[in-house]
Amino acid sequence: MGLWSIVALLAICDPQQAPPPAAPQTFRSGALIVEVDVRVLGKDGRFVTDLGVPEFAITEDGVPQKVQSVVLIGAPAAPLAPLAPLAPAPSAPSAPLVPRPPQTWLFVFDTYHLTAGGLARTRDAVVKFVADRFREGDLGGIVVDGKMVNNRLTSAREELKIAAASVKMPGELRSRQLELREWPRLQDDEEAWSISTGDQQALKSATARACIEDPDQCRRVPVEPQVLEKARRLAAGIRTATSLTLNVVAVLSQGLARLTGPKTVVFLSEGFFLSDQELDLRQAVGMAARAGAHFYTIDARGLNTGSASSDIIDQPVASAVVAGQQKFDTRSDGTNSLAVDTGGFAIRNENNFGRALDEIQRDAGTYYVVGYAAAKETFDGKYRAISVKVSRPGVKVRARRGYLAFEPAALLKPISRPATAPSDAPAAAASPKRGSEATGAEADHGVPALPIPPVLIALPEAGTHVPAARMSEPSVRVRVDRNVMSLKSTFGETASARNSPAEVGWAAYEKGDVETAARHLAEAAKASDARPWVLYALGLAHFALRNYHDAAQSWERVRREVPEFEPIYFSLADAYGLQRDEGAAIKVLREAEQRWPADAEVSDAVGVIQVRRGALDAAIDSFERATKVGPDDALGYFNLARTLQMRLLKSQRYDPQMQKWIGGNEDRRRAVANFQKYLSLGGPYERQAQEALASLAWK
Repeated sequence: MGLWSIVALLAICDPQQAPPPAAPQTFRSGALIVEVDVRVLGKDGRFVTDLGVPEFAITEDGVPQKVQSVVLIGAPAAPLAPLAPLAPAPSAPSAPLVPRPPQTWLFVFDTYHLTAGGLARTRDAVVKFVADRFREGDLGGIVVDGKMVNNRLTSAREELKIAAASVKMPGELRSRQLELREWPRLQDDEEAWSISTGDQQALKSATARACIEDPDQCRRVPVEPQVLEKARRLAAGIRTATSLTLNVVAVLSQGLARLTGPKTVVFLSEGFFLSDQELDLRQAVGMAARAGAHFYTIDARGLNTGSASSDIIDQPVASAVVAGQQKFDTRSDGTNSLAVDTGGFAIRNENNFGRALDEIQRDAGTYYVVGYAAAKETFDGKYRAISVKVSRPGVKVRARRGYLAFEPAALLKPISRPATAPSDAPAAAASPKRGSEATGAEADHGVPALPIPPVLIALPEAGTHVPAARMSEPSVRVRVDRNVMSLKSTFGETASARNSPAEVGWAAYEKGDVETAARHLAEAAKASDARPWVLYALGLAHFALRNYHDAAQSWERVRREVPEFEPIYFSLADAYGLQRDEGAAIKVLREAEQRWPADAEVSDAVGVIQVRRGALDAAIDSFERATKVGPDDALGYFNLARTLQMRLLKSQRYDPQMQKWIGGNEDRRRAVANFQKYLSLGGPYERQAQEALASLAWK
């Protein structure tokens, strides 16, 4: 059973059990109501229980919203200490108190990022928690390797305990860690990723380290290619593991969106490295927030995290004094964001996982549900930022930071609308529209599928002169025909007979039979007087067959014979790029740049290759040059905006003290301006530009 099966499982409880009852709603309204659960803590760290509607203020995308209801859920039985005398008495009656309803608990073992020791410690803590603290009527589930143990949620304590005890270690993380330490050794995931994306300084440092650690081996074989190949292999595995983890989060959130009431997800991991996947993380966080699910992340490394930070975000539950210089722990960025931006908190540098789970249970059991009438009543699938504040001084407020605008999950069960209610005031908005305006297809059971986030590295390439991989596009077909016809008309053909190998080969290519085309065109190319169009067409056939080396050889002959034929430079750049020879691709395009300095498409093509090499600063310079020489060419603005967005995401870090992503504000501003310029000029990437603008608004 794979990831998508979890969605269905979360919608169906044990048929012999009733779903957990939700708390009654205390207001009636025909407007679309978005519910946000909010924790409010005083200076002493205790929950503040006497707030009412007038003291809450909510904005959505910066626009004030009308708060319609505030309900207090499950306040502690023992009276809390009074607040400081300077706190004013509430100007309106406090929120009505509703007993804590049964909760849904998900314990997610991120086995893609757990060592054997980390898994054993967290598994034992979960087993003990279920045995001693799991409450009557609650539903629980264990997720491991992206699958629900026993394929269902259950309220049976013993079943849940056995499910938790059955979690086993797959070993992928251990294998990656061992491979990192093998010669030539790499320091960590970040170094592997930096080398794989073209960071020459990181490559030189790792190569020098390898020669120091094993000088004999360094003298026998070239080390740099080995370091590069190892980094690329590890980076691919690191990226895959992170993608799997984020998929688990997103799919779980889709299923949880169907369930009414509080949902607590305990995410057990040793942290995951975000390569170029920050947008994927934000999409997953948005889905979780939309579902009303709180993620509480526990760092299974315990005290051995290698980070100087010993704080638990927003909660003084566990602490440890760790000496050493403050530094970023890049593996914790993702888990920090997952927790804080959904309204939970992250626990790090804590070996007592039982104590951590107890604190999570206390935090999850008491909260306000604040309902507001959303000003935007349509669901467009975009991220909407939420800010929740209270007017009482000296308190700390914690709530989700936003949600993806699909139909939001209900935290409380609304009262049925009276039959006499106006027909133009629906109790809830309709599901997202289908068709061209919908951001994602509907999955089974009516839950919107997770929209595909904007691709970061797939910039639209200038090499449309080599359309072999996209022959189904009519406009591309016309360009190929024109290129070949241009060479034909200029240089002619010695064998004018219809059945010459060159003509037979070209006719086969036009029909899509590239194997036959390559065979006949290769025969024609052997002639000492073979015309440039034959060599160009032969390269197209090789390219379509993915014989990029042979395609480049044919096209180099064309470039030597017809250096003024501009399309050949783009063709060669594509062929070299697909062989991972970015140096040769850049060299060819630089020659084209000298010949046609006012051609924006050449600068665009140079920038694309530089992005592939990870040289974002150089790529930004190239795309800026493209916009200057071609101010009306929209593609340059799109590529410039996308690359600025990539540099923004690469430069940002999650600050656990400020509880937000920091850095890159100037790149954000410039990216927004260039995406807007692209939209004003118009082009085929309008949807991607609009999605990118929505993502850039996510702070």
